[in-house]
Amino acid sequence: MPKRTLNLALSEAAIKKHAADLNVYQLNDPRHPVRFRYRKNRGAGSWFVLRFAGGQVKWRKAANWPDVSAKAFLEHLPAVHARLLADPAASVTIGSCSSADQVLTWYYNRLLVDATLSKSRKSSKLSMVRVHLQPRLAGLQLYELTPSVLDRCLVWPMLEKHRPSYVRSVFGELKQLFGLALDLQQIATNPLEHASFSKSTRVQIRPKGARLRHVDVVGLLESWNGLFAAAPVDVAFAVMMLGHGARISETRLARWKNVNLGAGEWFVPAADTKSKRDHVVPLTPAMVAFLTRYRNAQLAQGYNGAFLFPSLTQPGRPLARTHAFAVFERLGAGEWTSHDLRKLARECWAKLKVDSLVVKLLLNHKLTDLEATYFQSRGEEIKRDALELWHGWLDSQGFDLLQGETVVRQPARRVSVDPAGWLR
Repeated sequence: MPKRTLNLALSEAAIKKHAADLNVYQLNDPRHPVRFRYRKNRGAGSWFVLRFAGGQVKWRKAANWPDVSAKAFLEHLPAVHARLLADPAASVTIGSCSSADQVLTWYYNRLLVDATLSKSRKSSKLSMVRVHLQPRLAGLQLYELTPSVLDRCLVWPMLEKHRPSYVRSVFGELKQLFGLALDLQQIATNPLEHASFSKSTRVQIRPKGARLRHVDVVGLLESWNGLFAAAPVDVAFAVMMLGHGARISETRLARWKNVNLGAGEWFVPAADTKSKRDHVVPLTPAMVAFLTRYRNAQLAQGYNGAFLFPSLTQPGRPLARTHAFAVFERLGAGEWTSHDLRKLARECWAKLKVDSLVVKLLLNHKLTDLEATYFQSRGEEIKRDALELWHGWLDSQGFDLLQGETVVRQPARRVSVDPAGWLR
C-alpha cells in the first residue's frame, strides 16, 4: 500500500494517533504551508515550512518533534513567515537546541564570557553545570526532561551525596538556564517550565540558624582586642564586616584610596559588589578611629600598599579568597563564619529598630524603583544615622577598646546589653 499524506489540523493528539499507522508518511495542515513528516522510528518527526518561489515549492526544515511540540511550532509559525517575508533566505529554525547537552553547552560557553558575574559566582555556576548537570543529563533529548527523569537522573543521585539546600540550588540553576534559553530562542519550548524541586522531596529546607547573637558581641570584641597586636589583619577584617554588615568579597577587595578617613566614607565600586552597583558606606568616628589605628599598624610593619587586606603571596594584589575564608576559620574556630557576622549585624539593626528599608541600603540589597526614589536625596544621611547608632551600641560592648589610645573608654569590664533595650 502506498504511503499517504493525511490532511488534518495539526496537533499533538493527531501526530500520536497516526504514529501507529505505518502507511501514513506525513501530515498536512490545510490552514498553513507546513508539513509534518514521521521518521523511521515513528516516535519522532520533523517540521517543515513550505515556501513557493519561482513556480517551485521549497521545503525548509524548521524543527524536530517531539523537541518542538505542535502547539509550539504553530505559535512560532507567524514569526518564521515574517522573517521569510523580509528575507527569503532567512533561517526558519525554531530553537537551535534539541538536547540537554546542547542547551548546557550553550549556557556554559555563555557563562565563560559573562563579565557581569563576580569571579566567585561565575565559578560556582560553572561548577554546577560541569560537575552536576552535564554528566547527569548527558544524552537526553529535551522532550525526555520529564519530572520523573529529572528525579531519577539528577535530584536523587545528588541527594545521596549533597545537602538538600545545595541540590535545590543546582535544580534552580537548571530551571533558570532553561528559562534564559527560551527567552533567547535557543529552544522553542521549555520542558522545565512546570518542574519543581519540591515534587522530588518533601524535606523542609529551613534557613540556617544564627550561630552568633548579640550576647556574643562582648566576647568577640574582647578577644579581638587581645588579638589585634599579633594579628591586625584578621581583627580589622572582622571589624569591617561586623561594623558594616559587609560581604566578605567586598571587604577583602577594599582599597585605601576608596577609604576616605577625613570625609568618613568607604566607597565600594560596582565591580567589587555582588549587585554590580556602587555602594557608599559611611564611616562613623568610631570606625575612623579604628581604621586609623589599623593603618598605623600597617605602616609600622612597613606596608604602604593599595589594599586594606593585601595578599599573603602576591605583592600588589588583594587577599586571596581562600585566605580570606581562612581568617574566619581562625577567628571562628568552626563555630561561626564570615557570613554569620553579616547576619549578626542585621539582627542587631532590627533590635535597634533600624527601618527595614535602611537595612536594605546598608546591606546593598536591590531596592524597588519606589524605594530608590524615596531614599534618593537622604540615603547617605540615613545610612550614617543608622551606623552611628549601631557603633554606639558596639562601643558599649567593647568596640571602643579597639580604637586606639586617644579614645575615652568606658570601664574595661563590659556586660552584654540587648540592643532592643539599649536606648531606653
